[in-house]
Amino acid sequence: MYRRLLLASLVLGLSAAAQNVRITFIGQSCFVIQTLDQGPVVVTDPPPANYGYYLPAQPADVVTVSHNHSDHNNVAGVAGTPALVDGRVITGIKEATAASMTFVLIPGHHDNRDGTLRGPNAIIRWTQAGIRFAHLGDYGQDILFESQSAELKDLDVLFVPAGGYYTIDADGAAALIARLKPRVAILMHYRTALGGPAQLVTFPAVVLPFAEFRYKPASVVVNRSALPQSTQVWLMEPAAPVAAVNAAGFSLGMPVAPGSLVALFGEFAGAQTAGFSSVPLPRRLGETEVLIGGAAAPLLYVSPTQINFQLTGKAETGQALVEVRVAGQRVARGSVTVIPTAPGVFAAVGPDGGLNRVRTGQVLTIYATGQGDVAPSVEDGAPAPARPPAETLARPDVFIGYKRAPALFSGLVPGYIGLWQLNVAVPPDAPVGAAVPVIVNQGITSNALLIAVEAGAAR
Repeated sequence: MYRRLLLASLVLGLSAAAQNVRITFIGQSCFVIQTLDQGPVVVTDPPPANYGYYLPAQPADVVTVSHNHSDHNNVAGVAGTPALVDGRVITGIKEATAASMTFVLIPGHHDNRDGTLRGPNAIIRWTQAGIRFAHLGDYGQDILFESQSAELKDLDVLFVPAGGYYTIDADGAAALIARLKPRVAILMHYRTALGGPAQLVTFPAVVLPFAEFRYKPASVVVNRSALPQSTQVWLMEPAAPVAAVNAAGFSLGMPVAPGSLVALFGEFAGAQTAGFSSVPLPRRLGETEVLIGGAAAPLLYVSPTQINFQLTGKAETGQALVEVRVAGQRVARGSVTVIPTAPGVFAAVGPDGGLNRVRTGQVLTIYATGQGDVAPSVEDGAPAPARPPAETLARPDVFIGYKRAPALFSGLVPGYIGLWQLNVAVPPDAPVGAAVPVIVNQGITSNALLIAVEAGAAR
């Protein structure tokens, strides 16, 4: 009996220790790590306001500084009265206690010449809500010292610079991640649309060495028990007052594609609710316009909290600045990540007109966006032609219940703007049920649309 009670108490204790932690990427090397349920808040390497990033208004309990450069030491910009864990003053491995957590400061170099070019840099490790974090600051060494490596074993989350010039580049980050094998590696210190030094690389160069990586939104809630067992590399969006998402999938942090429909969420002071009434789409609705990389986008709908627009078909792969202006004044800004194709699924229709319902052996029509380039090309904001239809350059992989469904047609819906049509053959052996997932894979994987699949074609 006593043994059972002891085991039960241990399980309860472990469950209590496995708290949720929210990680928010501010930009440059700054993250906010907050233990939920009123736990401590840690802010790392805060940048100055003129870098274009948004430091949180919430008070912090701890602020860490890896070295004494202005893009990492803006302690005064952090709200509250946080305890300072200061890597600028160490000469050897040192421990510091703040907010009932132990921080280990590990000396290192900002460059590959023993610090003679850019000075010292501290690696900072700590455990928060059971998760072992390490922040590399502006790590610039060619190799990791054995003394450093000994302190960086069994990491759960590693914040690693990858922008090059001032630190290691993406190749160096990949080599370091392969050596330390954290469960999650989050890239930092690269140039984003919101800010960062011009010498740093941007997306997609920052992820080129990685065969696989995950797009993530600005904030992610993690729990140690749910972290991946093998290393995942994350590319997080910098935090901003607005979020641009695929208008079909609404998936935060995911990229969008040229010519696709995009939804923008935020607070757009002064914007009046309006929708388009003619084509080609207007670049301004009322007094509201959306600028992508400085160019006005075709608008479908505007309200004080949501704007729907079409991304230009000429958008290049990378990150672009999004600005919302009302009566010529900027009221909000954020960023959007663009890749060649980025499917998001709206709905599907069977041959009998049933919404999100089909039988095995029939042809299912899927409506989506994120198709990327088409031929013949279509002007921004203009309806797609019927003859000839504007088809995608390649046909995507479509899966119904994880069974491949051959794409018979892939192109824009005639008369509509940015709406992608896929006609697919439902496999005879597709699983049947009331909630069978349909996904489209091209560049990235779409949101899963749940449809009803019945056995056998209708007679």
